[in-house]
Amino acid sequence: MTIGLKRGKVELADHDPEWKMIAAQTIEQLWCAFGPVAKDIQHVGSTAIQHIKAKPIIDIAVAVDDFKAVEALAAVLENAGFLRRHWETDEQILFAVGDYTKPDGVVTHFIHVVKTDSLDWHSYINFRDYLNANIVAAKSYEDLKIKLAAENQHDKGREKYLAGKFDFIEQTLKEASMWAYIHDIPGYDSFSKIEPVTKGWSGDKKYYIETNKGNRLLIRIAEIAQYERKKTEFEMMGQVAALGVPMQQPIDFGTCNGGKCVYVLLTWVDGEDAEKILPLLSETQQYVLGLKSGEILRKIHSLSAPNTLEDWEVRFNRKTDRRIESYHKNKTQALTSEGEAHFLSYVENNRALLKNRPQTYQHGDYHPGNMIIAPNGSLFIIDWNRDDFGDPWEEFNRITFTAHTSPHFATGQLRGYFGGEPPVVFFKLLAFYIASNQLGVVGWALPFGKSEVDFAKKQNKEVLRWYSNMQTYIPSWYLKDFCIS
Repeated sequence: MTIGLKRGKVELADHDPEWKMIAAQTIEQLWCAFGPVAKDIQHVGSTAIQHIKAKPIIDIAVAVDDFKAVEALAAVLENAGFLRRHWETDEQILFAVGDYTKPDGVVTHFIHVVKTDSLDWHSYINFRDYLNANIVAAKSYEDLKIKLAAENQHDKGREKYLAGKFDFIEQTLKEASMWAYIHDIPGYDSFSKIEPVTKGWSGDKKYYIETNKGNRLLIRIAEIAQYERKKTEFEMMGQVAALGVPMQQPIDFGTCNGGKCVYVLLTWVDGEDAEKILPLLSETQQYVLGLKSGEILRKIHSLSAPNTLEDWEVRFNRKTDRRIESYHKNKTQALTSEGEAHFLSYVENNRALLKNRPQTYQHGDYHPGNMIIAPNGSLFIIDWNRDDFGDPWEEFNRITFTAHTSPHFATGQLRGYFGGEPPVVFFKLLAFYIASNQLGVVGWALPFGKSEVDFAKKQNKEVLRWYSNMQTYIPSWYLKDFCIS
């Protein structure tokens, strides 16, 4: 017998190739016992990691959709030799193989039943695969295990042994999670530094990369279901970059994480978020950067939308109708903010402004939060993951964030875009788009909790103040008398 250890004992054995065969046999037994309740069964733990010492106990992870279905199999599992243990959590049910009738009974297997696609499931798989692919990390783990095993041979040594591995495992799991997503991206072997990027609202996973040649990159990763969406995003970024727009340069696009994800590889842009830097600059500097942002946006909007798109008036009226429906629903539940009726009135009275509007390419989220001010003062545009096609003037609905941060930047943006004073019809249509957007903003914020709802309500009050409860179409933040010599 090449496996088995007395309960509570800590003892390491050299890696034995027979462990893999024993695990495979056990997995066959588990498939028979679990049947369709199991969605996946894998050999995990240290005995699944090549070339390192391990306690000779086989760990198996079983993925299931429903723990209640596992409870119903308790008798079947016990008859098959898999005994329910009480060392478990809300996220995991533990079974073991061995003699638990004696204090020094021998344990041969632990069976960890976890939810399909859960953090625990991915942790088991990622930890195993990462250490099998990274000899240096695996050796460090082995050295730690040898040290802890030597220190914890006494009673209750197992608990201290496990506790001693905790920090290493936590850190390795972070590295393994990143590795799982990007290790099959072309050029991965040249990545000398990988750090997660947590800023932003996007659902993409983002990583800052440094290569051994000194290049700095950004990788954005999304689920494979977004493949076509991300492919279009990558291709459109290439067209925008060809116009000379200062931005992240698209480098590569493809699948990763074993085909389960799609990635976009971009250049990294040095600098600070514009929304943080703008308030620290002089009014003139803010205005000049706003002019530049408007000129950049005009270039972006020079890319035409496909001829196959539905008429804009029809498209946006449908979106507005959904927002109005949400407004009435939230009003019934007393979830709207004071003054939203003014937005509704303005929208209903100005739908005719949508007639015959052109459609172009849009960045989709154009405001200082998606702009970088480089060390030399240059402005760069980032985060294209909400790009779309639509009325180019509708793109300005995010100016509510911009004007809140810097009225001078917002004023400059409009003048830079139009090459002077915007036409009156633009202001009327902008007020319409903002009113439509604000009408649904509280409903949008509800799933994100009280803090986001409070922010949405506060923003509504600010917008209503700018537009005098939608009685005017030129916002008070617009600095019509501001100019630079």
